[in-house]
Amino acid sequence: MNMPASIAVVISTYNAPDFLCLTLEGYRQQTDLNFSVYIADDGSSDETRALITHMQTDFPVPLQHVWQADDGFRKARIHNQVIQRISEPYTLLTDGDCIPLPGLIAAHRRFARDDCFISGSRVLLSERRTTALCRESCFITGHPFIWWLNQRARGHINRLLPLLLPSTLSSPGEQLDGIRGCHLSCPTAALLRINGFDESFEGWGREDSDLTARLLHAGFRRCNLRGTPVLHLWHDEFSRHRLDENDTMLQACLNERRIEAVCGLRQLQQPDTVANGGQTSDG
Repeated sequence: MNMPASIAVVISTYNAPDFLCLTLEGYRQQTDLNFSVYIADDGSSDETRALITHMQTDFPVPLQHVWQADDGFRKARIHNQVIQRISEPYTLLTDGDCIPLPGLIAAHRRFARDDCFISGSRVLLSERRTTALCRESCFITGHPFIWWLNQRARGHINRLLPLLLPSTLSSPGEQLDGIRGCHLSCPTAALLRINGFDESFEGWGREDSDLTARLLHAGFRRCNLRGTPVLHLWHDEFSRHRLDENDTMLQACLNERRIEAVCGLRQLQQPDTVANGGQTSDG
């Protein structure tokens, strides 16, 4: 793949406007502005809509808000609703609690390949640092080594090395372990090839592993992005009440070497979403 002209950045969110604000500010600070942002909103209240509408007025790249009614954890479904709207040839999947470093888009555009997906890393922020950032509502992401060293010494981040490494890409492989759904990119055509996310997964857990397993089954290989992690804001863990069932479905996908989602893009019925793009609101 030649360097894609533009990237679609898909950011999942649910009732966390403080986190989403920090995440979007990180994308405002990107050194490479050849991207568009799609907010995949799994039923947030009007506070999130108001934040996005406000940020659309001067955001440096197109910012679209795709919302669905709140009916439990339906991350897979809202992602499929967004994927249907993507026009960019390459897609970065991330979450609204993950602040990007300034060179994130540049790294993914530089390393994009037709035959691979890229798995990136994350650095965890402490509860105290996360609380302080939410009060400030702004975070300058470009800092020198000594600043990050101080953050590590004070226990505000769990790792230092990924923040210091230059952006490089590993050799292609087929390992599934260690996948982070909050930092994953691939050709948009690859998501269409595997029929998007599988909406059979309900509740938190394993929908990202299922997606990447099917990418591997379809012949795409995994490359790891070293350096340029996302900064993961601290929060309480999500409920894992459906994890056993989701583990069983993931294992079935692995056993069958399934490529396409059982309930994915092609099975979408009438959408229960509202799209808000540009500077206007439809909902």
